[in-house]
Amino acid sequence: MKFTIVGGGLAGAALAYHLKKFDCDVTVYDRKDKGQATKASAGIICPWVSQRRNKKWYRLVSKSAAFYPSFIKTLEKDSQMDTGYKQNGAICLFKENAFEKATKRIQKKADEDINVGQVTALSKNELKDLHPFLTTTYPGLFVEGGGQVRGQKLLLALKTAFLKLGGQWLETDYPADQEHDGYTIYTTGAWGIEQNFLPKISHQRAEIMHFNIKDKSKETPVVMALGPTYIVHLEDNRYVIGTTHIDTDSFLTEPTEESYQYLKEELYKYFQEDEVEIVKMDVGLKPYTRDFLPFIGFVDQHTFVINGMGSTGLTASPFVGSEVAKLLLGKETNLDFNDYNYINSET
Repeated sequence: MKFTIVGGGLAGAALAYHLKKFDCDVTVYDRKDKGQATKASAGIICPWVSQRRNKKWYRLVSKSAAFYPSFIKTLEKDSQMDTGYKQNGAICLFKENAFEKATKRIQKKADEDINVGQVTALSKNELKDLHPFLTTTYPGLFVEGGGQVRGQKLLLALKTAFLKLGGQWLETDYPADQEHDGYTIYTTGAWGIEQNFLPKISHQRAEIMHFNIKDKSKETPVVMALGPTYIVHLEDNRYVIGTTHIDTDSFLTEPTEESYQYLKEELYKYFQEDEVEIVKMDVGLKPYTRDFLPFIGFVDQHTFVINGMGSTGLTASPFVGSEVAKLLLGKETNLDFNDYNYINSET
């Protein structure tokens, strides 16, 4: 049976890799559209601190986070490449009046899921030890299970391993009139709007700011700051802060002055202005579907769609790729796809 994957982002690459692990015939079509969501993904894997109450979403991301360590070990062996994966915890900051409630909420998840690890309230000195240049204005928790991965490195490792296993990766548009026996899987992200079938795809511009800490920096955990803001150490003294989420119909990928100013203000909430140097902005287009819940399922007998991952994509794509590969091959899965296939299926 032949599998054709349209879209070479993380979801498509992860599915392609897992199908090739089962020795399937797989071809990926990737147009290399500018604005791929991976470019604006800082790489945080710490879903347990989210305040989202959607249980279907939480089941997906918590299982995805648990899948990561063993998946990365196998992928790095197959690709002989570094993905930048580190499980060195996460610092979570809160306003003073929200700290106690947040601690109870996250501790409850830790009690239910061993992958969360220890949840520890940080003194100001302990916060400084973990992240010497970060403000101590806000009380913080340390979540042991938190981790990070470099999105671009992960994507390259998936593609490299897929090719080593004998897959075909074509950097061209998919000829929609092409007929073959097998399945066509669309993992087209924001460009899913071009497909003439459900689910309906919308997208947001996500912008992140790269900055340097001027003095030599040590390796630091990811920081889940106030609201949607996060701070991630990349390497040496380079960090990113993000992100903005702006609904748009545009596919332009030039940074905006508005987002630059917003992220600069956010940056100076957490670092002294004279200790940091702004380097550049990156822009990605993140797709979403109904209720911001990813769509994963058949749209007809031979057509499958994975889309609407949004900010969930980096955490969930490896696990989703593994589970969809098993589903398409008639193997037992750990994911209930009825939760994510919310249009009438003809299968």
